[in-house]
Amino acid sequence: MAGSILRTLNSCLGAALLCALSNMACAADTDSLSAGGGSALSGWTFGYAPYTYHFSDAKKEHDYEPDDEKHKYVWLVNAEKQLDERQVAGFAYFSNSFGQPSQYAYYGWQFRPLSGTPQLFFKLTGGVIHGYKYPYHKKIPLNNKNGWGLTAIPALGWNFDEHWGGQLNLLGKSALMFQLNYSIR
Repeated sequence: MAGSILRTLNSCLGAALLCALSNMACAADTDSLSAGGGSALSGWTFGYAPYTYHFSDAKKEHDYEPDDEKHKYVWLVNAEKQLDERQVAGFAYFSNSFGQPSQYAYYGWQFRPLSGTPQLFFKLTGGVIHGYKYPYHKKIPLNNKNGWGLTAIPALGWNFDEHWGGQLNLLGKSALMFQLNYSIR
């Protein structure tokens, strides 16, 4: 029951955050148009991932892990800057599959492979991840006991219009994360 309430509250907070960012962006666009320049937030995308599908149940892999481990609710918020036509850099804050607060600072590339379908994009990011700490530090590769590691995340996305888009992030062989994005142009 408490988990359900927490998920609902988290979804509402994420939706409120995206709405607030949307309103800020509209105000910034209006101000920049009247001033004749680009918005200070141009090129930024803000994302919220309210749901992650795990391919299997959490299972004990090492003696030091808890016996009755279950996946926790996973959510993510992020900010990403489009550096040029293909390059992006960003930062994500999320709750990992084991309920630990985590961060991901990354750099990556975004490709639009089909010229007839510019809404479709593929993205590959890589960077430093922190938060998968003992006893879950071995749940992701290239990670140490203190929770610092390296990772790469491929994604497939679709832009619904100039501002709104959706994205699927493949989290290794463990999960698929569903993300909603708002971009400021």
